[in-house]
Amino acid sequence: MSIIYYILGFGLTLLVTVDLIWTTLWIDGGAGPLSDNLTSLLWKILRKLNNKFLLNISGPLILIAILLSWFLIVWLGVTLIFAANPESIVNPSTGDPVSWIERIYFSGFTIFTLGIGDYTPQSGFFQLVTAFSSGLGMMVLTLSVSYVISVVDAVVQKRSFSRSISGLGRNSIELINKVWNGQDFHQFDLILSTVNTQITELTQQNQAFPLLQYYHSESVEKTLAVNIIVLDEALSLLRYGVKQDDPIMHTALIEATQSSIQTYLDTVIEGYGNEAKKIEDVPPVMNLSLIKDSELPLTVESDYYKKMEDLSDRRNKLLSIARVDNHEWPNPES
Repeated sequence: MSIIYYILGFGLTLLVTVDLIWTTLWIDGGAGPLSDNLTSLLWKILRKLNNKFLLNISGPLILIAILLSWFLIVWLGVTLIFAANPESIVNPSTGDPVSWIERIYFSGFTIFTLGIGDYTPQSGFFQLVTAFSSGLGMMVLTLSVSYVISVVDAVVQKRSFSRSISGLGRNSIELINKVWNGQDFHQFDLILSTVNTQITELTQQNQAFPLLQYYHSESVEKTLAVNIIVLDEALSLLRYGVKQDDPIMHTALIEATQSSIQTYLDTVIEGYGNEAKKIEDVPPVMNLSLIKDSELPLTVESDYYKKMEDLSDRRNKLLSIARVDNHEWPNPES
């Protein structure tokens, strides 16, 4: 039995150490295996419950669950290591081995603090285990705090960017009308130069912290999954629905921005896994007749619809991330 306790104890502490470093320090690695599976499981449960309040706090709930799993599994692992030898910890006043409850108590105090001295580990190996446990506990605490700060900061940036897009328009037509000055889209060029950089940063943050995509909000203005659709549809309309002699069509900004959006989509879809990939619907193409009364120099409709059909896979991904986040495609007619 002692060998099993040693294997389980060291195995659990190693699992948490790997998952902790993987999740918090490996920027390109995303979440560790433990955190990733726990996150996916909890999100599926919350979606099935379909409770608005629980969905709105899904991000913090999952974050707390990840932190608790790290601490509790380390606590269990250290306890099992000490349990491998019944005399690993003794009461200094009596010299008697401690009970299971006291062993759990000692392990917890060693991990979360530096202990209070009311119990003593056996000299030699178990003194080293005690020192190792204290160091591991400090590492878990330090990296956990750092992780929380990074995630919260990234969530704020994500929602701030989403609000900046929704401020331009609730749908693609409204956005284009706002940036069209009656002659050209020069002011949109200035906006896109900033937007492109922001999307690239969000992609890197989402890759480093996949937990970001589970920070759900009922508010459309705060939901990037919806507002990235608004932006991308507006860019597609400018590329294929506006005549080619418009100066905006000859800039690299639209293509660069849509390329950044594509990278963001691929990252998020990969994070959601089969939950997003199983959505096969393609949203309807926006009807150019909705903006015929404007002063925009529109292209031939048949060419526009053909180009938009070529974007079916991209538009499916846009719809998928919106639906997984419990939102729908923004309707230009609304």
